[in-house]
Amino acid sequence: MDRLAPQARPMTLPFGLGVLHVVVPMALLALLVVPLFLVPTSPGRRLRIAAWCRALAAFALVLALAGLYLETPRPAAGSCLIAGIDVSASVGRAAADGAREFLGRMVPALAPGDVLGSIAFAGQAHVQAYPTGGRRAVEDFIPAADEELDELDTQESDLAVVLTRAASLCPAGKQAALLLFTDGNETAGSLLAEATLVEPRIPVFPVVPTAAAFPPAVIRRLLAPALAPARSVLPFETVLENRAAAPVSGALALSVNGRAMLPLPVDLPPGPSVVATPFRVPARGEYLVEARLLLPAALPAPGPVTSAISVTRPLHVLVVTEHDAPAVATALASRGLEVETIPPARLAARASALRDYHAVVLDGVARAELDDAALAAVTGWVAGGGALVATGGGHLFGDAGYVGSPLAQVLPVELASQSPEPAEREPIALYLLIDRSNSMGYASGDLPYGEKMEYAKRAALAVLDQLAPQDLVAAIAFDAQPYEIGPLLPAGTSHAALATKIARLRYGGGTDFKDALDIARRNLVASGRRVRHVILLTDGDTNRHAEDHVELTARLAADAITVTTIRIGDDTVNLELLQTISRATGGAFHHVEHLEALPQLMISDTRRLIDTAPYRDGAAPHIGELGPMLSGIRESELPPVARWAVTRARPGAEVRLYVDIAGRRDPVLATWQYELGRVAALPVDFQAGAAAWPQWQGFARLWTQLVLWAAPPGLPGERRLVAEREGEHTVIRLEAAAEEPASLVLRLEEVGDVVLRQTGRRSFGAVVPRLTPGHHPVWLRTGSGPEDPMDLIVPAASTSSGAPLAAVTEEAPAGAPLSAGRRAASRLRGGQSSRSARSAQQRRPTARG
Repeated sequence: MDRLAPQARPMTLPFGLGVLHVVVPMALLALLVVPLFLVPTSPGRRLRIAAWCRALAAFALVLALAGLYLETPRPAAGSCLIAGIDVSASVGRAAADGAREFLGRMVPALAPGDVLGSIAFAGQAHVQAYPTGGRRAVEDFIPAADEELDELDTQESDLAVVLTRAASLCPAGKQAALLLFTDGNETAGSLLAEATLVEPRIPVFPVVPTAAAFPPAVIRRLLAPALAPARSVLPFETVLENRAAAPVSGALALSVNGRAMLPLPVDLPPGPSVVATPFRVPARGEYLVEARLLLPAALPAPGPVTSAISVTRPLHVLVVTEHDAPAVATALASRGLEVETIPPARLAARASALRDYHAVVLDGVARAELDDAALAAVTGWVAGGGALVATGGGHLFGDAGYVGSPLAQVLPVELASQSPEPAEREPIALYLLIDRSNSMGYASGDLPYGEKMEYAKRAALAVLDQLAPQDLVAAIAFDAQPYEIGPLLPAGTSHAALATKIARLRYGGGTDFKDALDIARRNLVASGRRVRHVILLTDGDTNRHAEDHVELTARLAADAITVTTIRIGDDTVNLELLQTISRATGGAFHHVEHLEALPQLMISDTRRLIDTAPYRDGAAPHIGELGPMLSGIRESELPPVARWAVTRARPGAEVRLYVDIAGRRDPVLATWQYELGRVAALPVDFQAGAAAWPQWQGFARLWTQLVLWAAPPGLPGERRLVAEREGEHTVIRLEAAAEEPASLVLRLEEVGDVVLRQTGRRSFGAVVPRLTPGHHPVWLRTGSGPEDPMDLIVPAASTSSGAPLAAVTEEAPAGAPLSAGRRAASRLRGGQSSRSARSAQQRRPTARG
């Protein structure tokens, strides 16, 4: 609505009396009705006086509604000006240098009754110079470049804290004003919210230095886990922001407890970036990590960012397996984890000691190897916060004994039949080549004439019944020439017609299956299906020589078409030729002397093709939902996987890796949270179908990151001490991995005994006088027990490792116009965004009419 109203034009009064302002000019139209109040209803002096009173009251009411006020050039009692100078890491020296230039022009213009002070601020505020009169040196108001600013928490920026502090500094009777030298960014507090609460109201005048004065790139956050196991490799993630319009080159330097790591060159595009720096966590203890962004000497340098990490014992993993040399245990041990391997029969004996392990891995364990008590112990331990990883192919996930067991309830996948349903599996393309030569009518063994042909037709019809509607199928009958019985079409549409034609086949003529094989090859390649198969049914006689089939056999193999050859009859003619074709193409060869077994044999061959179609050559895994277990792993580098167990992800589970089979996503890695614990399932066998994975360079990394994600922050008895600086005090927090007694006492050399009081579940805290930054040996006593030595790291400033990235993205680029919130705060307090020293000193609303 304010934008719709006409802008008021201020009126400058003569003789330096000031400037009149009207907030709502349209309200002045109501003055037109004021003369009506002067019209008396009847004659008489007393009534005329009453009319004038009514008119004056109406006049005053209209002026009040219009928001008329007088702005005088100087307050009668003088001004109190407070310069708030932002010294946060994102601003660097830009605000201080801007304040020096601005105050240098303001100080000579101060009147005898004016006072000037300054506050240095970041996450906290510190009075740099209390407001006094007289002509003081400008440098008295500016924080020095080498001044100790750690107590201000330079990694944060709280504009509200300087407004609150400024309100308490000005003497009574003087008109206060806040000069805010800042880039306008806030990571804590709210200037707008504080401006509505502070009384008396203080006008705010933001002064934004030029963009060139700010560091072009800064570190916003150092993301690192507060608790980490020793020997593990963690990806420290540093959030940087390039506030310039062009890319900026520099180097990221990390140091741990003062020990510098090799700087990492970085090229930062405009905007925020995240740089991951792999770091192998050292031995147990407390560590302070510092990140610095090194820029060319000609550019302003940003400040450092720190984060404290508590390092616990290495991950202790129990691998339960039937393998003598499990690939999973070998991979975990190669990354420095403490791995213990036991056979399934010994798991029940370890049930009471599961609390001593970070994670349990079930590696290809059959249901018969685990008793109910062992399974119940593992699932109860997971529900209480343990970590479980189950892996293995059909030996574990295809074991029907696990259905309905406690393990089935914990897993993030549902156990399914290991023979995919026709509608779910990958469609195949199949050609049936049926010998209808004269020899197919000859007697064979005890069978009379014509029975070989009848059994061949019966077997072909049985194969048709095994196919799904989406499978492609065709048939060719051959004697000396090929005869196409039915083209390659979906079985759902061609089954009936094809079955009728097969049933009508009659024997007669010579034998030559080469042309029939070549026709099938060309049509299968044109189908585009990945799984292409031929069943050649013949009694072996042929009019051609074996060498006539060499080139065709090579083409079939090159086109990935498998050929199963079935030799009918009790003679041995051309056995070697048929064996060669099957062996070269990856198919099977069968010599059937007893024709009663022929239909079942062809059914088995087709079922083998159907059941293993997706698994035969291996399928490429895909990355689904991202997570820390996949950090640094690209989809293109994942090895193919074969013969995985078919499972279904349960509702609420995250499918991290999967294979796509005809639009169905079979999980290769699925995870979820089960009550207080975490569970992962990998339904593949790394000793068989996924045997290529242990040779993959990223195998150990994937497993280590997976166990690290699933494992609890610590084991019972492990604790973490955290110290944060808050003004003149230090806040100490103790976080325990298990329940602790209510009475905890911490002994510090500088303070003495400090009682840690419970502040939450498994958390305790205390406030002590300010401790010096650095390492402090401390001793923790539980009740009347002995003292346990611990380490306490007091950072130079409060850490930002736990802050979300969303808090970073709220900030506006340096040098950009102030955000709407900061502009609103300025208007609310009666100030404005200005670079003029005189405007901040003189423009004061002192009266309202």
